[in-house]
Amino acid sequence: MNDLVRAFLSIDIDDQSLLTHIKQIQQQLDLQAAKMKLVEIDNIHFTLRFFGDTKLDKISQIRERLKEIEIEPFVIRVAGVGAFPNNRRPRVIWIGVSEKGQQMRNLKLEIDSLLQDIGYQVEKRKYTPHATIARVRHVKDSRRIADNLETLVNKPIGDMTISGFTMKKSTLTPTGPIYDKMWSLP
Repeated sequence: MNDLVRAFLSIDIDDQSLLTHIKQIQQQLDLQAAKMKLVEIDNIHFTLRFFGDTKLDKISQIRERLKEIEIEPFVIRVAGVGAFPNNRRPRVIWIGVSEKGQQMRNLKLEIDSLLQDIGYQVEKRKYTPHATIARVRHVKDSRRIADNLETLVNKPIGDMTISGFTMKKSTLTPTGPIYDKMWSLP
């Protein structure tokens, strides 16, 4: 048996109304301007930390360390569409957080801090709370995709309460990743 799993920490989006709004945003993306694969609605989440291939005993250590975190539930406002690295040459299209994003960043910092003593360095790049909704394979018309994304930049999507996070296992398949929940905290 393989004791390595491709793992990441996420904040799941469980609210069906919010997921419906996200699906509506996906339907507004210009599929003529760029060839892209929409993320399956059940797979959309906010990633807190990606671990990659990780031993199961290390995942147990991570859980033990993160049990110390106490989250006072807070409500974020999900709004706006953006792209990495930018709107003219997007590789990833995402929805963002317009309110309480700092609380998500603080949670991420606490997670990173607690994991340092078991060998995980604090990630150097600034954490931008986002949930990937599409992966771009090829841009056909950079001006048109940029214009399309610009129309969605301030689009309100909805609110969601954050009260915990989940360790997920990702299994890559030809049709896309399959995510399985390993555990949740608190």
